[in-house]
Amino acid sequence: MAPIKSFVGKFTKAAFTVAAPRSSSSNSPATDTNTAGTSCIISTGDISSFCLEKMCKLFKAAPVDNLYLSTGEERGVCLHKPVEKGGVVLSIPIESCFRDDEPPRWYERAAGLEEDVEAGGDTNNNNGDDNDITDYERYNPSAWASRLTASLLDMELNQGRGEINADDDLTLGREIWQSLLPDKDRLRASLPVHWGEEVLATSKCTALELAVDSAYFARATAVMNLSEELQRALDCKDEGAEVEMLERKCHNALDIVQTRACRVERKCEDGVQWGPPLRILAPIFDFINHGSSRTKAGDGSANASFGIENELTFDMHNAKLVVRASRDILEGEEVLIDYGDSARPAWRCLTSYGFVPEYNIDLEIDTEEEEQNVEHVAELWMNGLRFEVDPHSVPFDLVEVAAAQALLDQEDDDEVEEEEEEEDNLLTPYVARAIAKRATEAAFHLITEPEMVDSEEDWDSPELVHAASLAGLLRWSQHRVLLAFADNLKLFSSSPSEEAE
Repeated sequence: MAPIKSFVGKFTKAAFTVAAPRSSSSNSPATDTNTAGTSCIISTGDISSFCLEKMCKLFKAAPVDNLYLSTGEERGVCLHKPVEKGGVVLSIPIESCFRDDEPPRWYERAAGLEEDVEAGGDTNNNNGDDNDITDYERYNPSAWASRLTASLLDMELNQGRGEINADDDLTLGREIWQSLLPDKDRLRASLPVHWGEEVLATSKCTALELAVDSAYFARATAVMNLSEELQRALDCKDEGAEVEMLERKCHNALDIVQTRACRVERKCEDGVQWGPPLRILAPIFDFINHGSSRTKAGDGSANASFGIENELTFDMHNAKLVVRASRDILEGEEVLIDYGDSARPAWRCLTSYGFVPEYNIDLEIDTEEEEQNVEHVAELWMNGLRFEVDPHSVPFDLVEVAAAQALLDQEDDDEVEEEEEEEDNLLTPYVARAIAKRATEAAFHLITEPEMVDSEEDWDSPELVHAASLAGLLRWSQHRVLLAFADNLKLFSSSPSEEAE
């Protein structure tokens, strides 16, 4: 284990905003896999593999026969045959994907009416109210999730009306894709934005709670707007039961978009961006699980990357989403891509995708790039102040607080008096040991079972058990980070004194 760096090195800043998701989350098998119009029933790996091959043909993806879905609690995409570094793992046309720049017409209703009025159309429309969306709102980058969600809802809307062509490859492919999606209730239980306050409190993570508070209100607004537009499209009565049902459908669709959509750049051959980033929901691609690119090559590390290819400036007609191997991928090995900063640290990954990434300090690659989000961090409270620490660095503010506290508590201690002479280095061995002691205490506090107060929560329900288990996994992840942080501080304090870099 490498010793901790001087406090002058990296300063871990707290970040509470929810980053945009990049790709799929945990691909747990659905409990109800029967979808009208498809005979694909998940029961064995062979059936799942057949479904994936069938989707490749229907979506015009390539290669057709080299991918299969692994079985188990968390499904993933594996290879029948090896792929060399730089080789194509998957290529799927953008036209086969859901795109945030192509929302359904009912979602664009208001803007369309305004255009009709300007063209001399019907002006006696009572729907042109303050809720009408403008062109900016339609393509506002921050509203991409609502636009993709509207496309998903539109697909279900057309299926319910029978307005689909059963012979259409894209329609059939999307039906099979729907049948392979995670169970809605389990996915809902995976996302902290749906957790009750009691379950959320068991995570013992302030950053998670703040992120959920922020996401909750943004989601509530999006669901309200989507359900209102759906009511108009379906000509539904404004009754409690119907509104509640529509809102639940909107939440379920948003869960899919949040955990399975990805972001790609639209660039020319010379690398110049010609348009805003495109958010897409790509069937098949969305079954690829996360692997960190900041860990040593091996189990759990990213072995592939993705991007748009064959695009022309202002023309995405022939563009494809292409996944290429970033290193040699062996036969039977799972394909893994890095979901980006939205998957780090662990609390943000849980917020965005509904799973807690595994932490193994022995596989972690230490990076000197300060602007990157740190792979694994944990909260540490000291003197009523909150800090985020990682195994290889200590925040400067934490060192200042600990040094000041050490002077107050140990004014007559000879060891402190000797270390006061090192004015240029606040992170003395004494201060390092004090921080390590506090980190160790905090680490063991995390693994003590939270006190369960009397409540109306049904703690025996599968969904609540699943949510509570994820909160527990987050506590254990932070526990391991704090112990590694404390161990490195102890190693630092026992090494010969060095000047800060």
